This record gives sequence, structure tokens and C-alpha cells, in this order.
Amino acid sequence: MGARVPEPAVSVEQARRAGGPAGVDVVVDADAPVAGLREAQPPAGGVAGSRRTRGAQGGGLRRNRDFLLLWAGEAASVTGAGMTSVLLPLVAVSLLDASPTWMGMIAAATWLPWLVVGLPIGAWVDGRSPRAVMIGANSVSTAAYASVPVAAAFGLLGLWQLVVVALVVGTATIAFRSAYTKLLVRIVPERDRPVANSLLFGTENAANTVGPGLGGLVGQLVGPVRGMLGEAVGLAISVVCLVLMRPQPPTTAPQREPLRASVRSGLRLVFGDRRLRFFAVQGAVANFGLIGQQAVLVLWLSRDLRLDPAAIGIVFALSSIGGVVGALAAPALGRLLGDARGVSITLTAAGLMLPLLAFAQPGPVLWLVVSANAVAVAGIVAANVLRRTWVQSYVPERMLARQATSAQLVNFAGMPIAGVLAGVLAEQWGPAPVIFAMGVVALLANAASWLQPWLRRRDLPRRTESTPPE
Repeated sequence: MGARVPEPAVSVEQARRAGGPAGVDVVVDADAPVAGLREAQPPAGGVAGSRRTRGAQGGGLRRNRDFLLLWAGEAASVTGAGMTSVLLPLVAVSLLDASPTWMGMIAAATWLPWLVVGLPIGAWVDGRSPRAVMIGANSVSTAAYASVPVAAAFGLLGLWQLVVVALVVGTATIAFRSAYTKLLVRIVPERDRPVANSLLFGTENAANTVGPGLGGLVGQLVGPVRGMLGEAVGLAISVVCLVLMRPQPPTTAPQREPLRASVRSGLRLVFGDRRLRFFAVQGAVANFGLIGQQAVLVLWLSRDLRLDPAAIGIVFALSSIGGVVGALAAPALGRLLGDARGVSITLTAAGLMLPLLAFAQPGPVLWLVVSANAVAVAGIVAANVLRRTWVQSYVPERMLARQATSAQLVNFAGMPIAGVLAGVLAEQWGPAPVIFAMGVVALLANAASWLQPWLRRRDLPRRTESTPPE
């Protein structure tokens, strides 16, 4: 529910939510427990709990009004975002004749705010109501998207406005996603979170399946500029759902630390724990490859393969079907493999498929490659579900927002560079070699999890708070 950005290869949440900057000099014992936490054993039977409790899982969600509202709002906004993922590049390419460099700049602008204001926003969110933050963030994103058709109606739309819209939405998304997990933890009990995360990811990917195809169809019928109103409407629906929620207030009022101290504590949490630190760095490298691919993908499909907007929408929709399968399969994979091995297996399977995008050709080969990409999306989403659930049981609620932004500072650090670099290289080499090279980068990053010592056990450890809030 909120302005959508592509899911990080390993993150989070974010979830999609462990993912910090080069140059931070923090010397800690990587194996030592984080201050204020103590390690706890995973529930018997793996991520989802024992057989005895599995049947109860998810049953409470049907009667959880706040979760149902969160779920509905997410479906509406992600459907609109799926449309925008096709329509915004089409506005740049077909209406404003954007070059590959401009396409790279627009892609980079979505991620640049994570590097500039991510840390202070995460620290600020931890001291405030997550629902209020999410309402404000979605309202800002709605206005930003609506400005595109308004400017076009007055003949004022230009490529720089698309860059500004991407920057504004990217900034609002930081606040929204930082608060998202805090709200979910507050409204969903721990026993129901594996299923809740699976349903949310599955719905997001189902909406992404419908959204791009709908975006391509709308772009062909009414034009990509008018079609941009779809995301504004989806975000407005999500705001209404958030307003209607009535979550229980926290047992203790949020403690607002000085901003600088709160930022430092978030960095210590991420860089002081070897697991969070590894996932952050791994996600940064993998996302460099993914964003590099995405920055030139629409341009390649449109200009080189000569697909019309409707066909491009179908390509994205078919790939997203894999995300639905991966999300719904994640709880069962967690029980079967454990979350430690499950994350490694699903990410490696995804990485093996990503370079194949470069071999697409018009005709049957295109759809074989799109099917392989669906497998990649399934692996990435399944890993995100497993990791999101793990982070929610590993990091105290009072630190979830600053953990998210501290981790994602690393996780997203290379994305603006990847977008611009991919655009520049595509002008020299063409899009296909860039798509292949970026896919190999993501594959190597995902496969690096097999070098980690925690694969000796089925599940990543849980932690519980052992000291009162600071």
C-alpha cells in the first residue's frame, strides 16, 4: 500500500527490510549479541511453527479488521503502481522522446532519496505513529503522480518533471515502508505473521500481474499520461483504508530519542550483527544488477523488440505470476527447508534465471525467456517473505523503522548508480549486453549466501528483548 518500488533482491522488506553505506567505520564483534537483545531458539518446526499450531495460523487474520483493511489498501495501490511501472517509462519514451540516459536518470531518482534522507527519516518514524506516517506519505505520492496529467494538460510536462516526481515518490516511500512493518507487527500477532506476509506478498504480485497488463491496455486506449491517474486513485484508496483502521495503541508511548542518537543506534544494530550486515551487503550488490536491468528493459522491449504497449504489459504481467507462486509457497518452504536454507535456495534459483532476459527475441523465444524470468521473480519473492517474517521476530518493534532505513541505505546504495550506468552503457553497447551483465551481477550476489556459516542450521535464530526500551 504505498508508492511501489521494485522489491529488493533480498530485502525487505524491504521486508522487504534489512538492507548501510560504504565508509561507515563501526568496529564491533560480529558474533556478539546486539545490545538490548538476547538470542532465542526458532519455534519448533521451523519458520511457521509446529504442526499443532499451523492450522491455527491465518485463522485470526479473517477476523482481523485492521489487517483486512491493510490488505485491501495494498491491493489497490499496487495495482495502480503496476500500471505506472509501464506507463511512466512510456510517457518518457513515446511522448517526450527520452534517451537511454534520461531513462537511467528517472530510474535513479527513485532510489536516490534512500542515500540522502533515508537514515533521518527512519529515525524520525520510530518515534511516531506508523499509521499517521503512512497516511501522510501516500497523500504526498498521490499528489505527485496526479501532477503528471495536470502538467500535460497545460502543455508543461517535461522530462525534468518526471525526475522530480520520482524523487518525491521515492522520499515518501521511505517514510511509508519504514512505518509499514511497525504497523504490521502492531496489528498481527506473531503466530499469524508468516501467513500475513505471504498473503500481502501474494496479493502484491497478483496486483502486479494485473497492473502492467492493465497499464499497457489503458496506455493504448487513453494514452500513458491519462493512465497515470490509475496510481493516484490506487493510493487514494489506500489512504482511506488506513484512515478506517483502528489499531490498538502501544502499551508504552513511543520514545523520541535525539535524531542523531537514533540514527547511530540504527547503524549499530545493522552493522553490529553479522546476519543483518550480510543481507544488507548482499542485497546491495544484487539490487545493483536488478535495477540495471530494469532501467533499460522497457526501452529494449519497445524500441529493439518493437513490442506495443499492450504486449509490454503482458510481459510484465506474466513475470509477476511467479511472484504470486513464490509468495504463497514461502510458508511451506520455510517449514520444509527452514528459513536459512530456504532463502539461499530460492535466491540462487532466481539468480540463475536473470541473465536469460538478454536472449529474448520476438516470437516463441520471448515467452520462454519471460517464463524463466517468472521463476526468478518467484525465488526473489519467496526469499523476501521468509526474510520479512524473520526480521519481524529478530528486531524489536521500537527499532524496526531505523533498522529498515539503516539496512536499506546499503541495500539501495548502488541503485542510482546502476540506473545511470545502465543507461550510459546501453547507448554504447545496446540494451541486451547490459541486461546480461547486470543479471550475472545479481546471480553472483545471490549465490554468495552459500558461503555463510548459518547454513549449518535450518533456521536463522530469533531474538527477544531482554532490556527495557532506552
